Amino acid sequence: MRAFFDSDCGSCPNCRKSVTSYAVMLDKSLISGKFKKQIVVSRSTAKGEYRAMATTCCELTWLLTLLRDLHVKPLLPIHLFCDNQAALHIVRNPVFYECTKHIEIDCHYVRDNFKIGQIQPCYVTSKN
Repeated sequence: MRAFFDSDCGSCPNCRKSVTSYAVMLDKSLISGKFKKQIVVSRSTAKGEYRAMATTCCELTWLLTLLRDLHVKPLLPIHLFCDNQAALHIVRNPVFYECTKHIEIDCHYVRDNFKIGQIQPCYVTSKN
């Protein structure tokens, strides 16, 4: 299983909220995907991307629970592809916390999933 996510920072012309999108693949099949306007305005692309990462992480947690209920044991960690280097640094570096105080809950949720080996954040270029 692998997941791709992105955030289009401030793309709504009326409210400037970012749009989160993600796709979760099981082998070559799409098993989950979503486009959704974020509930708050992000003041930076990193924060918008990190909120998108947290949303995707929640979906992965739900899918893992579903697969376990079906007695399917997926290989962990799940690669979580992102095109924003700053968002990836937030996961790996707790010292980066000062600039993320407004997304504290998302930070802890994603970082906890990273620490237990459930996800593995990976960089992918915007082009790909």
